[in-house]
Amino acid sequence: MEWMNLLIALALPLLLGGLLVDLVMPAAVPGRTALVWGNGMLAGLLLVPLLIRLIDSAGAALSFSTIAPIVAALIVLLALARRWTIARGPGQSLAEPANQRLSAQQQVLLVLLVLLIVLRLVTLGLELVWRPLFPWDATMHWATKARVWFDAQSLVPFVENGQWLELGGAGVFTDYHPGYPVTTPLLQTWVSLSLGRWDESLINLPWLLCCMGLLAAFYGQARAAGSTVLTATAFTYMLVSMPLLGTHVALAGYADLFLGAIYCAAIMAFHNWSISRRRGQAMLATFFALCCPLIKNEGFFWLLTFVPGLIVVLLPARRALTLLAAGVVVLALALLLVPQDLAVAGHSLADLNLRYRPGALAGIATSIWIQDNWHLLGYLLVALPPLVLVLRKSASGKLAGIAVTLLSATVLFLFLFLFTKYSMGAVRFTAVGRISLHLMPALVFFCLLLWNELVARAPATWTTETAAGMPANPA
Repeated sequence: MEWMNLLIALALPLLLGGLLVDLVMPAAVPGRTALVWGNGMLAGLLLVPLLIRLIDSAGAALSFSTIAPIVAALIVLLALARRWTIARGPGQSLAEPANQRLSAQQQVLLVLLVLLIVLRLVTLGLELVWRPLFPWDATMHWATKARVWFDAQSLVPFVENGQWLELGGAGVFTDYHPGYPVTTPLLQTWVSLSLGRWDESLINLPWLLCCMGLLAAFYGQARAAGSTVLTATAFTYMLVSMPLLGTHVALAGYADLFLGAIYCAAIMAFHNWSISRRRGQAMLATFFALCCPLIKNEGFFWLLTFVPGLIVVLLPARRALTLLAAGVVVLALALLLVPQDLAVAGHSLADLNLRYRPGALAGIATSIWIQDNWHLLGYLLVALPPLVLVLRKSASGKLAGIAVTLLSATVLFLFLFLFTKYSMGAVRFTAVGRISLHLMPALVFFCLLLWNELVARAPATWTTETAAGMPANPA
């Protein structure tokens, strides 16, 4: 019965999110199945914690027998809505590649890539279930909440250390970061409730689900963006093969994998909406972008990076440049004029202690280009600026939105480690890798888009096999 409940707990988020995405995604989208169920898995992992919070706020005790039927009822309603929904339009996607036939060699390569992806997921899953809760942050301020909420069957409050001392611990708990978003520990609570006990290995299964959802969503959105089956599969393998991403699955417990996956899902949907203007992609982009702050406080700042991208997508080039320049000026003035103690997303200017820290630059460079965190992706990133300049005429309209969004995110990333107190996270390598994970999946998707543009501009002498082939593994 325990294992049956566990399987149900793992399946319900997929069904809930998948059916919801299925309702808003039109039929004529390449890679639709992977797109729907990949994004659906990620959406379900966000929706179930929101439902748990809603049930707790209603005063009900948290138990699997209470929450699971509510989730199942929503799934039934979505299934009925899908059954009776008016048939979707038959139009073909403009991004559909002209030739999808694979040669025998390409078919062998495709099968090999799929087997490598499956092998990677299996080995990561085995590492996850064999290893108890291990990472520092997981035991200090993520799983602490999950354990308390599971035992109490209620979302009892976590407060700062001083307040806990004042109250003598009466009805409240504390840990290193009581104000952190609760989505991640609620997923651990959800698994524990399904088991009826606390298991420090199995509570981390949502990390494996998140990785699987990210890969499926990546493949589906790559196909929707015009990639061939082989290209989309190859870049999906590049993504899952990145060492630090795999580490965050095998050593589950941090929230960074979830934030990286959700931000990437938002970026991919945002780009494909900017090209197709499909309402379903717009809804996915909006949902995932708004959910970034539900994972970590930094998610609020990643959410803001979509503002410049929207400006570029929606306005003519000259007006967009003018507005972006004005925005930079306003931001600079705000840093000078706003009260130093004003907290935004858990941070204030006084707390950040703004000044340039030159020592952090070496730490960032070492993490990306020396340490084996991202394979060769770091070196490919060096080639991105000149590649964007080469492709600016053919790709400027297509890639402007995602390029500006990722550029804004990169500037924020560098600002965090070069100009704030968090520079020590780069000097000591305690945070720079984890924060990089928030952006790397989205950057891999951007590399995929640039590869598509290179193939599109390839000379006519290229054979079909060459055009569908792949470069050396950059990730």
